[in-house]
Amino acid sequence: MLPARCSCGFTEDASADYTIGDHLFEVFAPDDGKGPDGRVHLEGEIASFCLCGAGGSAQKLDAHFAEVFTPADSAGPDDVIHKAEASRD
Repeated sequence: MLPARCSCGFTEDASADYTIGDHLFEVFAPDDGKGPDGRVHLEGEIASFCLCGAGGSAQKLDAHFAEVFTPADSAGPDDVIHKAEASRD
C-alpha cells in the first residue's frame, strides 16, 4: 500500500500500526462526540446494518460499502481509472 499523507504533514508509516484513517478519526472525532454544530454524533458506536443485512458495527458496514461500491477495475462511472498514487516529493 502506498503511504498516505495529510495536509497537516502526517505521513502514514507502513511499519507503524497508525494509519491515515486513525489520524483522521483522531482529528475529526472528538472524545466527547460533539461536532462543530454543537450536537453529539456517536453514530459510529451503534450497530448499523445495510438493508441486505450486512454490518453490525461501523467498521463492518464501512467494509461492506467499500466492497459493494468500489468497482474491481477501479473505473468510475466516467470510465476513468481512479487509484491512489505515490506521493511526489
